Amino acid sequence: VTSATLDAERFSKHFNGAPVIEDSGRLYPIETRFRPFDDKKDSDLNDAIVDAVDEAHRTGPGDVLVFLPGEREIREAAEALRKRHPPHTEILPLFSRLSAGDQDRIFKPSGARRIVLATNVAETSLTVPGIRYVIDTGLARVKRYSYRNKVEQLQIEKISQAAARQRAGRCGRVSAGVC
Repeated sequence: VTSATLDAERFSKHFNGAPVIEDSGRLYPIETRFRPFDDKKDSDLNDAIVDAVDEAHRTGPGDVLVFLPGEREIREAAEALRKRHPPHTEILPLFSRLSAGDQDRIFKPSGARRIVLATNVAETSLTVPGIRYVIDTGLARVKRYSYRNKVEQLQIEKISQAAARQRAGRCGRVSAGVC
């Protein structure tokens, strides 16, 4: 069993003291900043994302990875970012319905500063090179079965603390990062 967020001691105890082998890999220090978002204010989530991206750009060099729940939210955030950021900033969406060529663009470095807008596909399955900042909305689209309606639904839900730690780790792969 391999995991970046598993409680290894608890897991080992459950299996009668099974040995735990730790391979920490390369993980640089990550500074976590909490920016509370208030739904009741005049600003929306996209304004909060734009403000957080601006803060990341003022902090220093590096690319930004923004976690959003779904394709629609990614498209809306991309539009808001395009309105407020200079043309030399590259805004790259990443979700499952994109063509393979468009998905591969996030792995090709460019001279421009990059903002990758991704669903939870970027949470565990890949490491995007150059990411120094992670902006996490704390939301994910999760498939749930409704027994009442007898259908599966994709609902937006808050993520777990383990998922939040996993997402934060995306910015500590190549250098110290900020989440």
